[in-house]
Amino acid sequence: MKSNELREKYLAFFETKGCTRRPSDVLVPRWDPSVLFTPAGMNQFKDHFLGRCKLEFTRATTCQKCLRTGDIDNVGRTAYHHTFFEMLGNFSFGDYFKRDAIHWAWEFLTDKKWLALDPNRISATVYLDDDEAAGIWLNEIKLPPERLQRLGEDENFWPANAPSQGPDGVCGPCSEIYYQTEFGSVEIWNLVFTQFNRVGDPPHNLRPLPSRNIDTGMGLERTAAVLQGVDTNFHIDILRPLVEASGEVCHVRYEPESETGRRLRRIADHVRACTFAIHENVIPGPNKEKYVIKRLLRRAVLDGHQMGMREPFLHKLVARWPN
Repeated sequence: MKSNELREKYLAFFETKGCTRRPSDVLVPRWDPSVLFTPAGMNQFKDHFLGRCKLEFTRATTCQKCLRTGDIDNVGRTAYHHTFFEMLGNFSFGDYFKRDAIHWAWEFLTDKKWLALDPNRISATVYLDDDEAAGIWLNEIKLPPERLQRLGEDENFWPANAPSQGPDGVCGPCSEIYYQTEFGSVEIWNLVFTQFNRVGDPPHNLRPLPSRNIDTGMGLERTAAVLQGVDTNFHIDILRPLVEASGEVCHVRYEPESETGRRLRRIADHVRACTFAIHENVIPGPNKEKYVIKRLLRRAVLDGHQMGMREPFLHKLVARWPN
């Protein structure tokens, strides 16, 4: 399944569940001073979750363009890290909750009409004391007990470690879904059950919200890699052509396991991120989001320099973008 088909299938599926399809928010949310770039699908719905706006809908689905640099040193080295990526999401604002979120995730993943993944290769995790989510997986989905793990707040709470370390604000336990491929187990979907407001220090700092919400995220690139049977996101249909084009422009052969291969993957990732950012008038500069883009460009140029490039080359890759 091609990436474009996956994106459309996801959005169409959740439309059948009554979710309103919403466009991706901008990559640089000028209205939100707490972030430089949009980090997740829920960002455009912050006011919906907090009850600060009149709700025109209580269910939504999106494919959000995101940019994160927290794991920048892993980009090109691991199979699944990017700076720019697309996040598929479905959301509930005081409407459906854990049961529907889990059942619909299972249906979309396993039903022949949708992704038709092998249910015997799917496993899940839940928060340590989330008996409700565990019961749904075990008693309703019939997931075998050996394929369900209970993990602590560092793995199965959002934000991570929120109960003990903060920050204050809306939070909740989550359930992560994994798929076993021939290359290993891949986390493809996170279902966040936003049901608490954290106020102060433990032990009595998680207060139930007036309405319980759902915030999910499925990585488009990760899921495409699973569906296309490749060992890394960088080898899916919308990324491998850009990686190989980077090699052609830099006059080197793409060998995935080599240091050159890692450099080419970083170049492809960083050019992709910068192109989307510059499209929104984030020009490289000395401050805030402009400095992030400047840093990405410098890293990509350095990788090219270490492969012998002495003339400008990044601009040539924009025209080589795969359809």
